[in-house]
Amino acid sequence: MTRIVVCDTGPLLHLSEAGAIHLLQHAGEILTPPVVASEFEANAQGWRPPNWVKVVDLDNRSNKQAVGWVQEGHIDQGEAEAIGLALQINADWLLTDDAKARQFAESLGLEVHGSIGLLLWNAAVGNLDDRAQAMTLLDQFARTSLWVSERVLREAQKAINMLLPE
Repeated sequence: MTRIVVCDTGPLLHLSEAGAIHLLQHAGEILTPPVVASEFEANAQGWRPPNWVKVVDLDNRSNKQAVGWVQEGHIDQGEAEAIGLALQINADWLLTDDAKARQFAESLGLEVHGSIGLLLWNAAVGNLDDRAQAMTLLDQFARTSLWVSERVLREAQKAINMLLPE
């Protein structure tokens, strides 16, 4: 059975900036709401989401929920619609790099991962050639618009060393 993954703007943007968008395709069927595709195109210097990213509309109920979350100040529109879509289709994973959106989505029962987590998952399941490739990709993430703390980078390096011993 194919994993259903809803992706927010952040991971699409950060994976593209790191030259690692291909890692997303390994995760399963990738879906995103229209506003996320628009946000990505507006922020990605002319890039478009890959053709294997499917843009899916929210139904009326999910759209109303998302609008309510934004109006209540819980999260921004892109995150709200991604969370709404994930709930609507009962997605296996939600991908977001926004801490506030991650916490909100987890409070609603969603399994949430970010760009670094996706890199580590790819290392764990054998989608990366070796440790050097994984470390190079991690270094590339550190050079993107994704803010990553030194502690998170160190923890990710440790995880890569455990997952991909030499």
